[in-house]
Amino acid sequence: MPEVSFSISTAEERRINELLAALRSNVDVSWDKKSFYLNDVFIEEFQSRLLSQHVFLGTPLFQENFDRAFIASAECAGLEVVEAVGGQRFWDVRIGNRNLSLKSSKAKSLRKDRLHISKLTEAAWIQDCRSAKLRRDHTFDLFRSYCEEVDEIIQLRYFQKTRTYEIVGIPVKILQKVLDLPVSAFNADGPTINIPIGQEIPDFTLKLDRSDAKITLANINKAVCKVHANWVLR
Repeated sequence: MPEVSFSISTAEERRINELLAALRSNVDVSWDKKSFYLNDVFIEEFQSRLLSQHVFLGTPLFQENFDRAFIASAECAGLEVVEAVGGQRFWDVRIGNRNLSLKSSKAKSLRKDRLHISKLTEAAWIQDCRSAKLRRDHTFDLFRSYCEEVDEIIQLRYFQKTRTYEIVGIPVKILQKVLDLPVSAFNADGPTINIPIGQEIPDFTLKLDRSDAKITLANINKAVCKVHANWVLR
């Protein structure tokens, strides 16, 4: 094939050099070699996307950009990837035989030992329930469906003070404990329930948010989760 030559402008050359400098930023990375989703190729691809977003563009990797980076990295890593079609309620991507819900957070209130998912899913019925039994029945129906369809919640967390990103997996099997709750746990119009009830350090706190008609998971104990990887930007 004939050699193709092209020229670049001075401005283009500056951008290229800036991008290369960003991609070669000093980063400390560690990852779980037993992770179902991660391998050397995934880590390299995800890190390049993280650095191009955070250092080159100057904004943290978050929300849709995280989803795209995670999915693209899995594809580059040779994993079997199927993105959820429009209208899929609970999960965002299937990798192999696992359905994943992708979340991200950069809140200043992030805690190292606890995770928070402000919106697990919408639940319009919350505002219409007028009895504890109705709230429990709807909650049970929702969590049965959720646990049948989703295998793991993957959350990217960014700690601003330490310039640290981490990918944490929340196993959906812990959410099945919601199905053990008694009717009395749903007496309040917008109940907040530590689960399991009576455990000194709960696995998580379930909140039925009436004002926004959504399900929130708070105080998720990191000890019951899996840290897949983390990056510290130097």
